[in-house]
Amino acid sequence: MAQSGPERARRMRELGENLRVWRKAQRLTAEIVAQRAGITRGTLRNIENGEGSVRFENLFAVLEVLGLERGVLDATDPSTSVRGRALLEDGLPERVRL
Repeated sequence: MAQSGPERARRMRELGENLRVWRKAQRLTAEIVAQRAGITRGTLRNIENGEGSVRFENLFAVLEVLGLERGVLDATDPSTSVRGRALLEDGLPERVRL
């Protein structure tokens, strides 16, 4: 079930703060990460502040610079969780209809 607006906003800020901590732990400046990700410092600031208006590709570029993309991909792979494997056992439908 999707989270409410305030809860989603809190989690987005938490994700942004986690990325900021990863960046600082690697002794990388905002300027360096932005440059390597091919984005502006303002866009990186928005990501680190949990702003919802950033493009997915920009977020992913930051994950790549910080070396976190594999972990995110693994975390979203249905075959790596009990729930995901249970859902996959029934097979994927051709289409999802309500």
